[in-house]
Amino acid sequence: MPFRLKFSTKARRAIIGHALCLGESMTDSDQSGIELQYADLVTLFSKLGSGLAPNYLHGSLAGVLAAGKRMSQDDWLDWALDQMAPSATLQETHITIVQGLYFKTLAELQDEGLAFHLLLPDEDAPLVDRLVALGEWVGSFLGAFGATGVVSEIGEMPAMLQEILEDLAEIAQVDAHSGEQLASGESDFLAISEHVRLSALTVFLEYNQPQPNKADDQVVH
Repeated sequence: MPFRLKFSTKARRAIIGHALCLGESMTDSDQSGIELQYADLVTLFSKLGSGLAPNYLHGSLAGVLAAGKRMSQDDWLDWALDQMAPSATLQETHITIVQGLYFKTLAELQDEGLAFHLLLPDEDAPLVDRLVALGEWVGSFLGAFGATGVVSEIGEMPAMLQEILEDLAEIAQVDAHSGEQLASGESDFLAISEHVRLSALTVFLEYNQPQPNKADDQVVH
């Protein structure tokens, strides 16, 4: 049987609606110009003796940021290195690259032009490898998002968001066999990855609403 994912219609509409209003509710950032390529990070991680894939680290980071959490540079570096578990000592240039991943990811999530993209193998990689990497990205996103405890902090989750997370949970289950069974190959993969991208942005928008300026609430006598 060909492999297909059926996305919730309500979740689809919510994602599209949120994508259309992202430009009205987010601000631009000068950090988005940082260039970090998946293949370069694979090389760097390997050189450092880390067995972690860049898509896993990026998904985890996106999950934390989508939950409305932020980290200082030192905290992010400690958190990233804890996941990477490198066997080699990081040089200053390596630290700059790892820190750049944080700034670039946050800037893209906040970008009014919807610049956020998933850090995955490029299109020259086998389709099955890209699908597996996508599933890993989604799994790490969900794991990190849940670990922040944001859902328990705010109480009941909106039904729309529940459906989006259920869609993502299904995508996180894909494996090499699923890739071999993709009904329409490349077009299916592009549709799934775009659904994931917009879903992540929707979750980010839900938990990163601009805070009202307290100065605006003060009464001037």
